[in-house]
Amino acid sequence: MLKSIPFRIIVIVALLIIGAIYLRPTLRYEQLSKEETQKLHELSALTNIPLSTLGIDIYRDDVDLKGEVEESDIDEVKKAQARELIDYLRGPFREKIKYHRAQAIKRGLDLQGGMYLVLEVDVVKLVENTARNKDERCEAILAELRERAHEGNVNILEILQEICRRRNIPLSTYWGEAGQTDESILKDLQTSGEDAIDRSLEILRNRIDQFGVSEPTITKMGSRRIAIELPGVKDPARARELIGRTALLEFKLLIEPERTQEVLLKIDNIVKASMGIDTTTAPTDSAALAQAKVDTTVADTAKTDTGAAAIKAEELFTEAGTKTEEVDSATLQHPFLSLLLGGRGDIIVPAKNKSKVSRYIASREIRRALPSDVQFLWSNAAEQRTKTEESYWTLYLVKKEAEQTGATLADARSTIGSGYEPDQAGKPIVEMEMTRPGARIFSRVTGANVGKRLSIVLDDKIHSAPQIRGKIPGGNAVITGMRDMEEARDLAIVLRAGALPAPVQVIEERSVGPSLGRDSVEAGQLCLILSFSAVILFMIWYYRASGIIADLAMIFNVFLLMAALALFQFTLTMPGIAGIILTIGLAVDANVLIFERIREELRLGKTVRAAIDTGFDRALLTIIDSNTTTAIAGVVLLIYGTGAIKGFALTLTVGIIINMFTAIFLTRLIYNIATHKRQLKTLSV
Repeated sequence: MLKSIPFRIIVIVALLIIGAIYLRPTLRYEQLSKEETQKLHELSALTNIPLSTLGIDIYRDDVDLKGEVEESDIDEVKKAQARELIDYLRGPFREKIKYHRAQAIKRGLDLQGGMYLVLEVDVVKLVENTARNKDERCEAILAELRERAHEGNVNILEILQEICRRRNIPLSTYWGEAGQTDESILKDLQTSGEDAIDRSLEILRNRIDQFGVSEPTITKMGSRRIAIELPGVKDPARARELIGRTALLEFKLLIEPERTQEVLLKIDNIVKASMGIDTTTAPTDSAALAQAKVDTTVADTAKTDTGAAAIKAEELFTEAGTKTEEVDSATLQHPFLSLLLGGRGDIIVPAKNKSKVSRYIASREIRRALPSDVQFLWSNAAEQRTKTEESYWTLYLVKKEAEQTGATLADARSTIGSGYEPDQAGKPIVEMEMTRPGARIFSRVTGANVGKRLSIVLDDKIHSAPQIRGKIPGGNAVITGMRDMEEARDLAIVLRAGALPAPVQVIEERSVGPSLGRDSVEAGQLCLILSFSAVILFMIWYYRASGIIADLAMIFNVFLLMAALALFQFTLTMPGIAGIILTIGLAVDANVLIFERIREELRLGKTVRAAIDTGFDRALLTIIDSNTTTAIAGVVLLIYGTGAIKGFALTLTVGIIINMFTAIFLTRLIYNIATHKRQLKTLSV
């Protein structure tokens, strides 16, 4: 049956149809129609959104393009045209491109430019977070562990065990449960670490997919590293920020102003004592804060937020005005307080004093003196009231334990704020929607703390700290304070994807410019065309009509190879193109063996039909042997190789398998058709 002509024709036609089906998305994705290209350019011209940005934002559900158009300065006619174009591009066009992009042949970093990153998950931080009953001995263990972790891709848990054994401290003192063996604790920590790596891998993949990178490659390296390839990325700084953010969202209550004053006075006394200043005559109450002159020009520095777009802002929160203070030059009695401009609720710190204040509150003496249930957190960015005045940061004293975390977050969307709230109207915001259990928690928290301020904390930075005016049953909240829409979009992405279980650090970064990627594509195309043309012409010149048969088999070989790349979603790289070029040579090599065998049989005086049958039979074992040995080498490279080697081995191995099929199956079919029911006296070979 395998030798029957109808069966072979059916197989070849079926393969052609299947190959065309799988290659069509690649052709459709790579070449937009003239109408689609024109509409994208029209929308970019109407909205002044760069074409590169628009090409990504069209696919993203979190981007409110219509909202941006409505808030823009263009006239109503252009707004209407832009809305029509958005409806079309976000309708059938987007669905079609999304479908084709998912099934198209992926291009590697070297073919379209982009970014390569190696991230290292901070397992030490994970170990630190799981520790309990922390004291000076625990801090010393963690400090040595972090120092030795910089030695390279070492096993953190083995180092932890070694440090604890050397110090004669059982692991159960700070990790695991009382009485648990070191081996059992290490096993639990190992499981937690592996789970953290896997979760980080998945979260990063979700972030990158929403970022708009169509063909990312994310792989695990060693025990705590992740390699990421981002082809086509044109803004490495933005991508690095998006990927590296831990994105831990928390809702924390602010400490009451009276208690905040007490803490600040306590810190001031500690700083004075460390400077050798006598504290016995210093004021012990809020009179110390009152020594500074009040600057009444600074007010309402607290940010205001709303619970949901559908609820009136005044029903939810009110602004907590904060009076800042102008420090008298004579107040040397208060070295810490003199660095601040405010001391009730919000603590206003001039930008020039931020580093000094940070060092004070991070010192061991002050951390020991602070109540165990509070912590200092900075605002997410500096603010500036006027162009002439100095910028300032806001320092908050909040409860250490969060009332709620981002684990209860269901969705986050970036949009342009509306209404009359100054922090929202016409500005980029992120609307958050919580899950049903999260909404119940949020309702309980807001209901139990009416009149207090609830801060929205992301990665230990406070984005807003509105005052709760009433119970919020809807489970919705808003984050304000973004510089631009791009920042709001990225924040929405990381919130939806979830928080990383441990921080990640970029330990290696390489960027490939778009021009280099384009040059690589052009060089690869030129190599393919030249090698293809040279082989075709040589085979026709040397083997005449039989050479044309070999060329047809070679074209079919490359066609099936590209279809296989699309079918299995392989990534095509420059070394992969080199593998395809080598496959072209191997494709005709098998036919050369067959043709030479047929020539030998014809010289012996056999008929054309007998020479063809004998030539194929005798060349078969040689073809299988030569291709199998090469395929084995390719498989070994595929298993143990990385990067460029793997790309080369992939196309080479798949090409060899297809090559054996086309040489034995397709070439034989063409000869059978040519000699079927015909007695040829000569053969052009």
